[in-house]
Amino acid sequence: MIDIEAVQRLNIQDGDLLVVPESTEHEDMALLCEALHLMTPGCKVVIVRGPIEKLDVGDMNKLGWYRA
Repeated sequence: MIDIEAVQRLNIQDGDLLVVPESTEHEDMALLCEALHLMTPGCKVVIVRGPIEKLDVGDMNKLGWYRA
C-alpha cells in the first residue's frame, strides 16, 4: 500500500516526476497510474520508486536518460 503522506507531489501536471517510497509495491504503483489516468486523462508522468538524487545532464546521459 502506498503511504500517501510520503508522496512528494499531489498537484499532478503533465510531465511531472513522482517519487514514491522505496517500499512501494509494483502493484500499488500500477493502481496509482490507473487513478492518475482517471483523474487527469492524457496526462503523462514518470513514477519512480525513491529515493532519487539530483543528477546533471551528463550523468543522466550515461544512464540512458535524455532531455527532450
